[in-house]
Amino acid sequence: MLRSTLSALAFTAALTPVLAADLPSRKGAPAAPPVLSACTESEGIPTDAFGFTTGSDVAEAGSFGASLTYGGGFGLRDGRQAAHGLQLQGSYGLFPCFEIGPYLLGGYADATIAGTGADSRSFGAGVEMKYRLLGRDLHGIGLTVVVDPSVNRIDATGAGQFTAYNTGIRLFADKTLLPGKLYAALNLSHDLSWIGPSPYLRSSTFTLGGSLAWQVVDGLYLSGEVRHQRRQNELGFGDNAGYATFAGPGVFWQATKQFAISAAYNIQVAGKAKGQPGDLDLTNFSQHLVKVKAAYSF
Repeated sequence: MLRSTLSALAFTAALTPVLAADLPSRKGAPAAPPVLSACTESEGIPTDAFGFTTGSDVAEAGSFGASLTYGGGFGLRDGRQAAHGLQLQGSYGLFPCFEIGPYLLGGYADATIAGTGADSRSFGAGVEMKYRLLGRDLHGIGLTVVVDPSVNRIDATGAGQFTAYNTGIRLFADKTLLPGKLYAALNLSHDLSWIGPSPYLRSSTFTLGGSLAWQVVDGLYLSGEVRHQRRQNELGFGDNAGYATFAGPGVFWQATKQFAISAAYNIQVAGKAKGQPGDLDLTNFSQHLVKVKAAYSF
């Protein structure tokens, strides 16, 4: 019995190469192409490379970062103003294409209007939520939609304490013009504000901004941007209170793999406040804007 089994196995082993040789040859299966999605790019563009304008990239799923941003506004009609604000923000890639960024706010304004002190202090919090709709590799442009609700508690000299609620709805778009060198970004945003005490005053600010960023050397970007803003005394686009156009330069430096610093300056070059003389709107907007941001990714 054992001998018969061994003979059968030997015969099968000898026959297998012959049968295999009679089968048509098969080519190796081609490698699967890389899966493209709006969340992955062959070349990333730093979101802060465009000055006040923002790029469309979002944090990768599971990644975490933190940033500290200083914002300053200077210049006011019929007086003087020096407004300073700080924002401490964390950002986390909650799942592919979606980034959530809670933040804390604090501000102080030293202002005098028509000889009367108008100082104020504020503190608050908010959460920025980003979802990437389009990717540059897949669609030619990057496009991200953003919803940014926040609340501020304000203590103003002569006006007491009150609360301000704001909801920002934004679109961030960017495109590679020259790989490794030149990039463009376009932002649309509409900020809706409710300012108390009750009955709440309603207002809104619409912003259209565009910027070009040039990578001078690896990790160092210089930018130039133009932004147009319009203030309304309602949540929609009617009852315009004034408008202003800003322009200015920016710089971004990726100092290390984890740490980056950026700065931007805008000056109001044109504008008009409703019912006010002059070629600038210094009633609703500052004349000079400054932003400095330090960011660290873990």
